Amino acid sequence: MSQKISIIIPVLNESKILEETLCQLQSELGHHELIIVDGGSTDGSVPIAEKYGKVVTSGRGRAKQLNAGAAVASGDILIFLHADIWLESGALAAVEMALSSGYVGGGFRQKIDGNNILYRVIEIAGNIRGKCLKVFYGDSGIFLRRADFEKIGGFREIPILEEMEFSKALRKLGKTTLVIPHIHIAARRWETKGIVRTTVNNWLITFLYFLKFSPEQLAKLYQHIR
Repeated sequence: MSQKISIIIPVLNESKILEETLCQLQSELGHHELIIVDGGSTDGSVPIAEKYGKVVTSGRGRAKQLNAGAAVASGDILIFLHADIWLESGALAAVEMALSSGYVGGGFRQKIDGNNILYRVIEIAGNIRGKCLKVFYGDSGIFLRRADFEKIGGFREIPILEEMEFSKALRKLGKTTLVIPHIHIAARRWETKGIVRTTVNNWLITFLYFLKFSPEQLAKLYQHIR
């Protein structure tokens, strides 16, 4: 019998894109569960979210919101996503298959919804990051069994890169993988701030993280360069 999956999405003032992404998730849900964790939106995100899934509130901060969602989830498997993504058909079945094949968790191969050739480069880099470095961000999705989430102790409540810290803990538990079908990412961040600038900023922060800069130091840098 198929295990129950809880999809957890943190939101904060995402009304411009939330309807589109949550609507696209509906065909995948079936008997599974969708939890949207609001961190204090003032733009109408909550009424939109209430049409599609269970809405809970928490203090602001992605790690805090993800942990709050996991705390009320009833699924045996947890999937953490960003608010501006959607999953291709068959994604949840692929997660179940990966976990039943011996992997402890992982993410999805990425596609950015834009035509610029630079997006293809970013996709390749993101997939290499997941496959080779075993690092998963919310824009690649993060999935694992609930029991292993509890072993890790949830997301560390730090100002930035909580998903990298979580990935480090996850790969200590066993093998991770990237699955297909793809996860689709809205191009809005790159379109708003510039493809090259946004990508270089993200890569710089990741590089400095591997050089042992603290999340607190990197958060200050992120605020400065964004």
